[in-house]
Amino acid sequence: MSEIFLLIVLVIFASALVGLYVVGKWIYMKLQNQDTEVSDEVPDGLENTLEGVEMNKIDFKNSLVVRFAMIGLIALAVLIPLGNIRSIVKERSHLYDSVLSNIASQWGQPQKIVGPALVIPIVEKYDTIETSKTAKGETKSINKVVRKNKNIILLPKQLKTQIGLKEHYRYRGIYKSLVYGASIGIQGAFEIPDIAKMSDHLESVRYDKAYVIMSLSDTKTIGKVSALSFADQSSVFEPGVPVSLKGMSSGFHAPLRIDQNVTSYPFHFQLHANGSSTIRFSAFGEQSVIDVNSTWQHPSFQGDILPTSRTITSQGFHAKWVIPSLARSFPQAWIHEDRSYALNQLLTGVDLFEPIALYSLITRSIKYGVLFILLTFLTFSIFELTQKGKLHYVQYVLVGLSLGLFFLLLLSLSEHMTFLGAYLIASAITVISISLYVWFANRNLRHAGMIFLLLAALYAILYSLLQMEDYALLMGTGLLLFVLLVLMWITRNMRAGAGLPTSPDIHTES
Repeated sequence: MSEIFLLIVLVIFASALVGLYVVGKWIYMKLQNQDTEVSDEVPDGLENTLEGVEMNKIDFKNSLVVRFAMIGLIALAVLIPLGNIRSIVKERSHLYDSVLSNIASQWGQPQKIVGPALVIPIVEKYDTIETSKTAKGETKSINKVVRKNKNIILLPKQLKTQIGLKEHYRYRGIYKSLVYGASIGIQGAFEIPDIAKMSDHLESVRYDKAYVIMSLSDTKTIGKVSALSFADQSSVFEPGVPVSLKGMSSGFHAPLRIDQNVTSYPFHFQLHANGSSTIRFSAFGEQSVIDVNSTWQHPSFQGDILPTSRTITSQGFHAKWVIPSLARSFPQAWIHEDRSYALNQLLTGVDLFEPIALYSLITRSIKYGVLFILLTFLTFSIFELTQKGKLHYVQYVLVGLSLGLFFLLLLSLSEHMTFLGAYLIASAITVISISLYVWFANRNLRHAGMIFLLLAALYAILYSLLQMEDYALLMGTGLLLFVLLVLMWITRNMRAGAGLPTSPDIHTES
């Protein structure tokens, strides 16, 4: 509906300008007819004065200052539809984001993998003295024993995580969303410390109630999880995280038994989960090694720590992180109820970056729309100086509207094909239509050909600016400087009071 509304606005705007011109022309002709009805007998004293007024009228009509001022006002008026096109792009972009969010909510949100951690419940014993007063007012002391259940959190001594990302697209109408399936293999070893040294009030250790917890931010996308191989035992994962840890609120756990006489427990398990856009993982080991492989060719490494090594080819990428425990601010073992740590504070990972963001490209191209319209109008003005002819003000308006319509056409086409294809079609339609219009307007093939070359060069430069974002400011500034120098060269011989000449073979205003 917004696109149709904008087209209607453009048509009404152009019709209104043409109508204003016709009405103004009619009023002007009426005034001229009234002037011709005045008696030809003019007093001798006023003859020279009237001739001067007539000369001033001609000079005013052909004045370059007035001409350029009118063209500038038309350019500013033509810029109004660009604001409407920008609002349409924002609306379509918001719709696109909502579609991506909806697809992600069903397929899988950006995933955060935190863990694993070994939890060993303990019981602490406290001897306390409670005082109370009897009915006679005497103070009475009672010795009491208080027991508290707590949990010891142990992180792996060694931890190696291997992640394979398989990316593909999910479609919803004309939109598509980049998602992935992650195959995650986790292995390592836990070393059981001397728990008696960790608590001054330790009474017992519940080795038979130990369990391993693993956190995944979007657990509903889990497709398959293997059983946990923990030393010589196998344990099936169960939903939920029994102990509430910061950064590990959602996930699963595997109950197991620990032999107090064994200090080292190797483990491994695998899981598969879906996600979208990004993946993050923690560094829980005393030394964590994370390997990520994917066939995606445009990774963007993000997070708190960049990969130690990475290889990006046309077949995909491989990245490896080696992270020591000194990089984080929480220890290898602690009592959870005594201290609390944000376990997701050190996350690193990769984004599956899409190099062409459609709506951001179109928004950036609209920002250059002002430059395009002004440069095109300046070019027409230059031709008026060099070719000794001028175009009608209405023709300037229609040319400006055609330039503005390019961006709406680019938006409409790019949602159904590649951006390059949409850009070529939209720019070709705009360049050819304006060039033909100029040729029909003044019947000057050379003039129309030069306009064609100019517009083709401008659209080629715009596409280069859109592709080279880092150098866009430099190229845009260079383009403006070049245009300014050309204008200075062309107008170097102008003198104050010079009018704008016309030529019989060029269409001029009446």
